[in-house]
Amino acid sequence: MIEYPDGKFHPRLLCKLRGSVFPYAFIAALPATLISVLLQSYGGDWGDEVLGLSRPNTVAGQVWTGVTSFLGFVIVFRTSQAYSRFWEGTAAM
Repeated sequence: MIEYPDGKFHPRLLCKLRGSVFPYAFIAALPATLISVLLQSYGGDWGDEVLGLSRPNTVAGQVWTGVTSFLGFVIVFRTSQAYSRFWEGTAAM
């Protein structure tokens, strides 16, 4: 746990690594970043052939747009419901 001097928040605390999740997130994200950079820099089509991907078509793009829009709506709806339940619970106490 990070110990705050005088119990107050200071902007310098954002740059501290002790007690932060950023080093762990960096370690997890670094391999994927390096692989994607290597595939893109080696050649645009080469990465697609190696991974077995084909050129995007409009139908797949429309399906992807529909699915992500629906998922976004569901996430926002569920979050809104949870938020209202939280405030209903705090008001009942």
